[in-house]
Amino acid sequence: MARVLIIGDTHCPGMRRGYVEFLQRIADRYAVNRVVHIGDLVDWASISFHERHPSLSNAAAEYRKARRQVAALARAFPDADWLIGNHDALTERQAIAAGLPPDLLRDYTDMWNVGWSVHPRFSKVVIDGVLYAHGDSGRGGQDAAYRQARDNFRSTVIGHFHAQAGVKWWANPEFRVFGMSVGCGIDAARMQFEYGRKLPAKPILGCGVVIDGRRAFFEPWLLRSR
Repeated sequence: MARVLIIGDTHCPGMRRGYVEFLQRIADRYAVNRVVHIGDLVDWASISFHERHPSLSNAAAEYRKARRQVAALARAFPDADWLIGNHDALTERQAIAAGLPPDLLRDYTDMWNVGWSVHPRFSKVVIDGVLYAHGDSGRGGQDAAYRQARDNFRSTVIGHFHAQAGVKWWANPEFRVFGMSVGCGIDAARMQFEYGRKLPAKPILGCGVVIDGRRAFFEPWLLRSR
């Protein structure tokens, strides 16, 4: 049975300063013995399919900055399961768009110099009966994790939705499941997140913890206002 720490979307180099230390405090508090990065470890705003602000870094500069933040996470948590998110996969997606086979690309662990177990995009990892997924392959909308848990007939933990966080339970006469969204660890003031400034729902900073597949907690990162 595992005591799992779930790291939210970090979108390096857009990870909020202090997030790694926050994660370490939570890991110590719960004496976790397994770690899952729920996906979107990196952002790749410079090669996004969407419009990007002209003041953003080019791909080479973004890569260098992102590697520094990824290294801090890898030092703190040398063993982890990494679920590839839609942003992580932008190198593959752009290669396919250009007509290149993804096999020409470097392996994710080599690209980011991590010793983690990497799970391809849309993968689902099951630990103690709980399903972990990035979240972009299931239903969205309000209470996305709860809706996906009901669809899966299994307790489900997701990321992807930065403005959703918390645990919601559902039961029928035969079994009980929870859906948990783990928030994120981003710095919304960064230019790469400018698209979200017009949205009323803002990112919720925090992480998740699941104990023995039976108890689930969202831990908010309580920050002072800027």
